[in-house]
Amino acid sequence: MIEHFTILVLTYTVGSYDLQSKTLFPSMKECGDALSAYYKPIYAFDKDSMGQCIETDVMSKSIRPKLRPKSMENK
Repeated sequence: MIEHFTILVLTYTVGSYDLQSKTLFPSMKECGDALSAYYKPIYAFDKDSMGQCIETDVMSKSIRPKLRPKSMENK
């Protein structure tokens, strides 16, 4: 299974300032699992805020083939 780095993007307003926070995760699943914990405190003071996970095209993990065992004939 190939996994890609995923960025958690939080967009919110404090006073008259529009802010954006970005956090990197090694997979979409980990980002999705963390989204609620990161987003709840921001949503508490800015109901117009937004949180989303954006998958990149940079691989963070891939399956590597296993080496074939050496047989007695290949020595």
